Amino acid sequence: MKGDMFYLLDAGSEKRIYDDESDSVEALRTIVSQEEIEAESVKILEINTSAEKWEVKAVPWSRIAKWLLKGKVQTRENESVEA
Repeated sequence: MKGDMFYLLDAGSEKRIYDDESDSVEALRTIVSQEEIEAESVKILEINTSAEKWEVKAVPWSRIAKWLLKGKVQTRENESVEA
C-alpha cells in the first residue's frame, strides 16, 4: 500500500486491493470481460487510513462509467492514462 489510500474492488466473489483507483477500474474492466457478474454486486471502495478512524467511500459509478466509455482511467492526482 502506497500512502494512506487504497481501493477495494468488490466484484461478487472477487475481492482485490489496489494502490491506485486507475488500477481498480482497469481490473474491473478485465473481470467483467471474462465472466458474468451481476451489476448490483460490483463496487469500488476508496479507503483512507490517514486518521485513526478510517474513511470508506464508494467510487461513484458515473465516474467509473465515464472512464470506461472514454477508454481512459483517471488517477486520483487528476492525470489521465490510456486504459
